[in-house]
Amino acid sequence: MKAEGEIPIPVLWFRKEWIDTNAKALGVYVALLLVRFRVRLRTDIPALYSEEGKIEGRLKPYLSIFLRDKDKKLIDTAAIDAGKEFFMRLVDHTAYQDYEDVLDCIETDFYETFKKAYLGYVNANVNANVTVTGKEFTGEISPGHDTAALIRTFLRDVSANRFSKGKVTLAGSSILLTPFGELMEFYGLSEEDVQRFLKILRMIGIMFFDVVPAPVLEREFVDGLST
Repeated sequence: MKAEGEIPIPVLWFRKEWIDTNAKALGVYVALLLVRFRVRLRTDIPALYSEEGKIEGRLKPYLSIFLRDKDKKLIDTAAIDAGKEFFMRLVDHTAYQDYEDVLDCIETDFYETFKKAYLGYVNANVNANVTVTGKEFTGEISPGHDTAALIRTFLRDVSANRFSKGKVTLAGSSILLTPFGELMEFYGLSEEDVQRFLKILRMIGIMFFDVVPAPVLEREFVDGLST
């Protein structure tokens, strides 16, 4: 991995001021992962680039997991602005065939910044003892399945490639292909338990849709989850 802040030739257009606060770094990282895993380049990119408010509309649902106050209002527009600016410049400077290489390069070169920002917000959600459908992070998914312990097992199994993956970045972010069925198969969970477990993962920020960002696979983070 290159040193933090070293900008290789393919991404000389990248600006460090887009990631000079945790909120802005979060916005850029979510935008990066969104394009890497959840966007069809030749059909989605033109619309996201040209239609007013389109890219903001795609970013808000993910960023709102981390940046909402008690009244459910998005409280840091800097994250959305940074994510949008990054996306617009990415499209301006990158050919379709180069997207994956450029995004991988940015994620690895600025990984420590992205990791610090992303895990900071995930840990805040965990420490807030997120409650979803009546189940707390510190409770049980079902009898015999402690939530925190199951999350640790899940993340270790993702790291070990036990789950089927689609695209995987150089930094280790990935999209899972069949998490619902594999959670039932591997851990003996019911459909209702899996739905609840996935909802908790997404509300905390450990996953969005079926994407698992590399920072949540870091051993220090996984081992530090509450028991």
